[in-house]
Amino acid sequence: MGKNKPLAYVLRERKMSIGKLKGQIVQVASPTDRRSVSFDHFCEMVADQTTFNYMEVASVLNLAADMARKLVANGDMVEFGRLGKLKPSFKSKVVPKGQEFNASLHITEARVLLRPNSEYFRLDDVSFERVTPRVKKAKKAKPDAGGGSSNDTPGGGYVGI
Repeated sequence: MGKNKPLAYVLRERKMSIGKLKGQIVQVASPTDRRSVSFDHFCEMVADQTTFNYMEVASVLNLAADMARKLVANGDMVEFGRLGKLKPSFKSKVVPKGQEFNASLHITEARVLLRPNSEYFRLDDVSFERVTPRVKKAKKAKPDAGGGSSNDTPGGGYVGI
């Protein structure tokens, strides 16, 4: 894919609320100018580097994610390649000793947890570029809706056939 472009950042001023700099104004770098790459575009990019087409790449990625989720839902941990390890996790409410523990009431938020591969997620090969912060545009006042649609049907917008 070639050389990475620099990660853009802006400096923001913040008042520290904890630590040895508590109460002081400090500068903190924040990433900016990020864009999102859609799953479809990502699959197209991967397909361009292989003999597979876009649909085959998307199918394999979705199948891998679905299969890993099923395995984790059964209590297994899944080594998910360079990304890391997928494993089951949940929150448990505290129940005093002597009271009955009811899993359906006291265990909540079951989910798949990614334990990331620290080497993969560490970005040691990047450079940085400071940019000027964008000025936020003032929000425009919304015009008054006037109570519904222009036709006389209640609820508005319905088109009968």
